[in-house]
Amino acid sequence: MPLKLDQPRKKQLISLTPLIDVVFILLLFFMLTSSFVAWRVLDTPLSAPQAEVIPEQDRQDPAMFELRANDGLVWFDGQSIAVENSERIRSIVQDNQGRLFVLQAEDSVSLQSLMTLADQLKLQGAEKLSIANAFSETQP
Repeated sequence: MPLKLDQPRKKQLISLTPLIDVVFILLLFFMLTSSFVAWRVLDTPLSAPQAEVIPEQDRQDPAMFELRANDGLVWFDGQSIAVENSERIRSIVQDNQGRLFVLQAEDSVSLQSLMTLADQLKLQGAEKLSIANAFSETQP
């Protein structure tokens, strides 16, 4: 009687357990290494206000802050102030309580610098902010 050496091999199924383990390890890695920042919303008008909408108290001369470059300095009444100098900005805001603060930026100033200054003013108690040249360009 001859021996059958060629026995049929059973088909081996591919196990999905190692694949699932790798996927969970990658998921865990990306969840632990990513950072979630709480987004803050800054209200900015989408259209220029009409002249009759502006209250009488806002028609007085506004307090002008001027950003000339992305160097962390802001100009107020001819003096340069560091944006991080919260004590000086707080004293300016308290001295001009109730006035409109206008942020005027040169063309080369980034939006991040402008928003950093606006955020600093809001943190120090400024209630009314406006961006001076936001509506200067005509829409096509």
